Amino acid sequence: MAEAKKTSKNKAAEEPAVSIEESFERLEEIIRMLEDPKTGLSDAMKYYTEGVKLLEGSRAVLEGVEQELKILNPEEGETVTRS
Repeated sequence: MAEAKKTSKNKAAEEPAVSIEESFERLEEIIRMLEDPKTGLSDAMKYYTEGVKLLEGSRAVLEGVEQELKILNPEEGETVTRS
């Protein structure tokens, strides 16, 4: 039983809570709110903090995809030098 809990925790850690597309949409909303002159400093800090977390999560997802692509197609990841 403990093994099942361990597996579900690992799987949850690997999968993002939201998709990268949803993260990008939320980041666009955050940018609009930060650009709005009516947004107060306290709210702006909350939006900024949320945006940083979304960016970190998105970067991690993109780096994982990049690594998968390098594994699937190693020739594309190498630079070719010709004399």
